[in-house]
Amino acid sequence: MKTKKLYRFSRFFNACTAVSILIILGGIARFFIKGINFGLEFRPGMMELVSIRAEKPLRADDVRTALTAVKGAEVKATGGGMQGEQVFQIKTALSNDAENAGNSDAIMRGLYTAYGMENVSKISTDFIGAQFSASLIKNTVLLVSGALVLIWLYALIRFRWDYALGAIIALLHDTFIILTFIVWTGMEFTTTTIAAILTIIGYSINSTVVILDRLRENIHKFPEENFILILDKSLSETLSRSVITTVTTMFASISLFVFTTGSIHDFAGALNVGLVSGCYSSIFISSGFIAFVYKMRQKQLSA
Repeated sequence: MKTKKLYRFSRFFNACTAVSILIILGGIARFFIKGINFGLEFRPGMMELVSIRAEKPLRADDVRTALTAVKGAEVKATGGGMQGEQVFQIKTALSNDAENAGNSDAIMRGLYTAYGMENVSKISTDFIGAQFSASLIKNTVLLVSGALVLIWLYALIRFRWDYALGAIIALLHDTFIILTFIVWTGMEFTTTTIAAILTIIGYSINSTVVILDRLRENIHKFPEENFILILDKSLSETLSRSVITTVTTMFASISLFVFTTGSIHDFAGALNVGLVSGCYSSIFISSGFIAFVYKMRQKQLSA
């Protein structure tokens, strides 16, 4: 079987799998020690969405300084509005109606004092109860799980069961790598993070399907060749596509990460980690599992 350049990826399957397991276990340990930094929408409380017009860009810390009279106020930048306006989420603990109204008034008074009444406007006020927060976390888990199940069914119909399971293991790997990144960096886990995870799941399965298609094609073309060698050949033939696609996509995501703030910045950060993980898992994790199943079959046949 001739090829311009054959890379023996199979030699590194076990080592790469071990490294991934160690990284994910580190993330799990960190989670139990420090927990995860859930965003404002995942925690009960009263949330004000305000826009502020200022001559220079404002940070969340700048706005927080103006709210020293509001106990426990949390501030998050969410991006820019119209004509130089900047939008911020401000959240306080949920209490009775009188205290909630008092906190809302105190927030607006602090912002009026710091930036001028003509430069501050309230967009909305939302009350997030404990039950809603718990429901949102549950729905997030169901959403990601549902996406994985549907992708598994698609891969199962299109390929063999071991190919489909290998693809799902790669997607789970990518999800846990992103979560590990979030836990270790202290980045907020928000609805934007969920969007990044779902984006990477779609990106990663596409990269994996390309490899699996080439593997199936090469098995039919070279039925007498060793399966592991065919797997290495398939990975070698699709390597440039996998790397180039990842790098060109990261040009945009790195730009977003460098030149933006708030939720878009966090989205880009999670996306960058996921892009690297998706390329890596398509080559080493998914294919490594398929090679493992093949070797187990060979042992059973030779027993």
